[in-house]
Amino acid sequence: MRGQNLRKVTVADLVAAKNRLSKYLNKTPLVTSELLNIHLGGKVYMKLESLQPTGSYKIRGALNKSISLKEEYGDGVSTITASSGNHGLSCAYAAKLLGMQSKVYVPVTTPQIKKDSIKALGAELVEIGATYDESFIKAAEEANSSDTLNYLHPVSDVDVVAAQGTIALEILEQMEDVEQVIIPLGGGGLSSGISFAFKNLKPSVKVISVMPEGSDVYVQSRKVGKLIEIDNPHSIADAVVRRCGEEYLFPYIEENVDDIITVSEDSIKEAIKIASVYGKVTLEGAGAMPLAAILENKELLNKKTALICSGGNIDSKLFNECLNK
Repeated sequence: MRGQNLRKVTVADLVAAKNRLSKYLNKTPLVTSELLNIHLGGKVYMKLESLQPTGSYKIRGALNKSISLKEEYGDGVSTITASSGNHGLSCAYAAKLLGMQSKVYVPVTTPQIKKDSIKALGAELVEIGATYDESFIKAAEEANSSDTLNYLHPVSDVDVVAAQGTIALEILEQMEDVEQVIIPLGGGGLSSGISFAFKNLKPSVKVISVMPEGSDVYVQSRKVGKLIEIDNPHSIADAVVRRCGEEYLFPYIEENVDDIITVSEDSIKEAIKIASVYGKVTLEGAGAMPLAAILENKELLNKKTALICSGGNIDSKLFNECLNK
């Protein structure tokens, strides 16, 4: 698709992304909460990507790619994308920041807060399909038939992967003795970027990616050694629900992610609750999955661990449900 770049990621791409993003985004905090640590029975550090301007890490990839497109095509560049919410919100924010036009396809099941925010930022919103995969097909069809729209893929693009890898660069600056990182895994851009950065800059760091039990495509794909599709993917962690994985990212995940594990829906809900009650942090389902992994396996506390709290754009009804659990 026009605008998409599928060449191999390099360390130089990480540096370029860091330099681009530093002009627009602040480094997100890496914090620990004593009350949360007491509750868990061990110490964790939370990388609060939920405090990004759009409420999720997705702004890194969307903004880096948008700047790259503007550098290549000039000020008149416009973007189109499909998203389950956070990426679309970030594309809309990046477009507004850079003075670009943006069109965002989302599944009808996308939380209302994300749809309202996308429209508020000035992007054209199209609601279609029950899942991200259905929205992607329609958005890709429009991109392929256009001479002006550049597809901004949420995960499969060198500039997106490199931008997500800047999270690892920040963690290494904030906690150079980090031993382990736990990452939400959906499409794979976040896990690919962070794992690539750590395995090239500090390979001793153990990288664990987490998927919901009901949407475990990369777990199943790793078992058979190739990408497969799963039936009826589902989870309250809407940002990571996927029927299939990404051909571009699968090799990065297989090479650099040490373990891929799953967590239950109950654990995700409990993690949302205790993050709020004890950690004083609001997390959406995907952002709470690394903490859910800790709840299910306390042995993960044996290493100095950074949890990638990827986003905080949670539907109010679901949030209240989790708090009252």
